Amino acid sequence: MKKKPPSVFRQILIPVFSLAALAGGWILVQNSRHSDLFQKEIMKSPDFSFQDRTGRMFSSSELKGKVWVVDFIFSHCAGSCPVLTQQMNSLQKEWRGNPDFKLVSLTVDPDRDNVKALKAYADDLKADENQWFFLTGAKADLYKVIREGFKVTAMPNEEQVPGFDFIHSDRLILMDAKGSVRALYNGEMPEEMAKLKQDVKYLMSLREKS
Repeated sequence: MKKKPPSVFRQILIPVFSLAALAGGWILVQNSRHSDLFQKEIMKSPDFSFQDRTGRMFSSSELKGKVWVVDFIFSHCAGSCPVLTQQMNSLQKEWRGNPDFKLVSLTVDPDRDNVKALKAYADDLKADENQWFFLTGAKADLYKVIREGFKVTAMPNEEQVPGFDFIHSDRLILMDAKGSVRALYNGEMPEEMAKLKQDVKYLMSLREKS
């Protein structure tokens, strides 16, 4: 007896399912790899200890074994800070409640950004105090960590334009669980923020496998 040829419906379904499987595999591969900005260990994160918004001393040792991102802001900034903070908030929403992922914001204006000011700033963002740490301290100590430790810019703006009182880095810096810098991302470029999120997922997936 001759076999019946496959129905038209089956002929359509087979390539559709094949394409879906290929697409699914491609997505899995993309989600499990890092972006083109991600590098091997660039440098070690500096050690630091500053006050958080609750008034307690927060040490970089608390970040050991965590994947984390750091940025540099001041609460009354009218320049890049609102955008950087929005990007950090987006990361918090994606990883909220995950104890292995942390966010750190260092102020470049500790004279005004005291504990009370940072608490108001963080509360307005509904930032989780166990996941997103806003830090302040002595200006000389902060600037040493930012400039010499993270090797990015932080300085007063001589023009003293309200809201633009400081010149500082607009980069978000990604750290792995070993405390090594893996990449810097321009917080004002959506395409680089997409790569940051991809790289966070990559590092977090490595933690899950270890």
